[in-house]
Amino acid sequence: MDLYTNITIGTAASLAVGLLLRPIWTRLAFRDTTSSHWQPITTRTEAWYLGAHAFAGASQGFLFWLSWGLAALTIKSWWMHGLIVGSAYSLLFLVPIMFCCASVMRMSKQVCWILLGETVSISVAVGVACSWNWTHGR
Repeated sequence: MDLYTNITIGTAASLAVGLLLRPIWTRLAFRDTTSSHWQPITTRTEAWYLGAHAFAGASQGFLFWLSWGLAALTIKSWWMHGLIVGSAYSLLFLVPIMFCCASVMRMSKQVCWILLGETVSISVAVGVACSWNWTHGR
């Protein structure tokens, strides 16, 4: 299992999910017109959005490589293994994000749910993609 392959796959999966789901998150965020935490889409905000997703995917690919896909899991199917690993990673990232959003920044519940959905979908996509590579890419 190659480090650079996992980082590349994690980055690609994170960017793909982020770009595919971006219109959904934007539409949901603009339903709440009083939300001051969501900025209009500009080149700068898109560059930060893509950069954050690329970093998140690369770091999750790196974590997958470090843990060897949580090799102690003896699950037969690669997709179930990826779901479990992705869910574990999303819990790792979600606890500080949700605490920050809800208590420190006092964001609306709708924006917190959007961040929750985006983080879970990206983490699960990276976990499944790296798990598929681990079982099929040898």
